Amino acid sequence: MKKSSLHPLTHILMALLLSTFVFIAKKPVSLLCLTILALLYAVWRMENGWQKVFKTLWHTLPFLLVLAFFQIVFRRTGTLLWSYGILKISEEGVLISLQLTLRLLTVIYCAKALAVMDYTEFSKAFSAIRLPEELSFMLSYAIHLVPKFLGQLKGFVTGLKLRGIDAAGLSFSKRLRVYKQLSITALAELIRSSETAAIALELRGFRSEGKRSKLHRQKFSYRDLLCLLFFSVLVIIVTRI
Repeated sequence: MKKSSLHPLTHILMALLLSTFVFIAKKPVSLLCLTILALLYAVWRMENGWQKVFKTLWHTLPFLLVLAFFQIVFRRTGTLLWSYGILKISEEGVLISLQLTLRLLTVIYCAKALAVMDYTEFSKAFSAIRLPEELSFMLSYAIHLVPKFLGQLKGFVTGLKLRGIDAAGLSFSKRLRVYKQLSITALAELIRSSETAAIALELRGFRSEGKRSKLHRQKFSYRDLLCLLFFSVLVIIVTRI
């Protein structure tokens, strides 16, 4: 994670602004500009940002293409652009598929930008607005669950390859059964590790009564206010394009 002088709450609000206004905007140009803003924000927040951003795009591209395909093919309302037999592509289907794709990409990039924050930063952010400590922990833990699950799944697939089993060479039905079993195993490991983490937190007095002391404190400064103001104006202008 790249070090930032901004308050963690500023980063959460910036990501929230982008992921909210992308559902307000309707024009493709506005949505594309918001997606580019989210992409640049994610690049700024992560080490080797460009590499990780395009890697994320490459991994999510099949899922996005499938969603876009279903929207284009099964939405028949609007001006007809092309038809061949039972296949018909309408202007509204193309527009909605584009909106859905850009909105999902924006949310994914905002999530990637927030995923670099650790529990301490979430704690600073929520304590600044007097929210409970448990909320910051739950949000921090939930954001890191998906990368942890994918990491475990990738480790299991690597283990299969080392044993001479290549899932990519199997038939579709067998590959589906393999990935289903691996996903269930990875989820079980994730639940077990979550239970262990919960016990460790209880032993360390996470829910104990009394005022908590903090080693690192960070105040919300004028720099954060200026950054939020500028970013809010920029997002509103882009939304109204």
